[in-house]
Amino acid sequence: MGSEVTPLTPRYLALDLGGTNVRAAIAGVEGSLVTILGRDERPTPRESAEAIVAALVASARAALDAAGLRASDLVAAGCSAPGPLDHRTGVVHEAPNLTGFVAFPLGARLGAALGLDVFVDRDTATAAIGEALAGAARGARDFVYLTISTGLGGAIVSGGRMVRGASGTAGELGHWPVALPSCAGVPRCGCGAPGCAEAFAAGKNLAERAGRPDAAAVYAAAAAGDPGAATCVRDAEEALAALAVGIANVLNPERIVVGGAVAEHEPAHVLGPMRAAIAARAFRAPAAAVRVVPASLGPDVGLVGAALAACERAAGRGEWFL
Repeated sequence: MGSEVTPLTPRYLALDLGGTNVRAAIAGVEGSLVTILGRDERPTPRESAEAIVAALVASARAALDAAGLRASDLVAAGCSAPGPLDHRTGVVHEAPNLTGFVAFPLGARLGAALGLDVFVDRDTATAAIGEALAGAARGARDFVYLTISTGLGGAIVSGGRMVRGASGTAGELGHWPVALPSCAGVPRCGCGAPGCAEAFAAGKNLAERAGRPDAAAVYAAAAAGDPGAATCVRDAEEALAALAVGIANVLNPERIVVGGAVAEHEPAHVLGPMRAAIAARAFRAPAAAVRVVPASLGPDVGLVGAALAACERAAGRGEWFL
């Protein structure tokens, strides 16, 4: 990531709307090279959807000031947001962790406030776009992006095209069932169903099951010999292992790109079990074809993906991920 930015380098606004913070960056884009020219980050408001939009707009203006630019200097904007949403219209259907985001026209509201075309997409899809064009999935036509952080989600690219599904929710891999609901002690996921991979392996759920403040504390306690924490970590590993085997057998990707804070900080408990399970349990042909690799864009994946998505869609070249 990064290139020499000249006065002729097209500039884009990238917005990353998270449950904890909103972030904005001004990015110079040359092909797949993205250079951050100015950025801003601030807490996500809790009181209303309009307050969240106002925070995004304020963050965008602060990033513009940091870059010494005006909105009129930009080509377009991309926004990475929680779903489910309609990436063509920019309407968020429902984001449970964001107040007021029910049938909310996020793209239109941001566009009106900023005076720019704003292209909205689901956060995991935006991350997959970033990793595909500038990261660990570069050159792959069949890959799965998986994020393991507070939650667990993903995106699927098959034959060089993003898989969206009939209602646009394809890639919700955190809700892949990995345990039978009738088994004793199966945790219930935030979606309401028992036995989802997210219920075992997402950072928030892992911490709640172990009675610890966060996932890092669970892994630390397990390493120190706490039996309860060790059981929760083992369950998370087994859930990710089962998920990886299912992805390999059913989707037959050449790469599974794994990002998110938990994966970044605990690769031995995330990438290791996934690789071992595929080698031991997946069908021979898909197991031989796939590599499980760490994501390469780190915390900026949403901003980089949003900038690249805005560039491609503004130029009419976004067909592969639409």
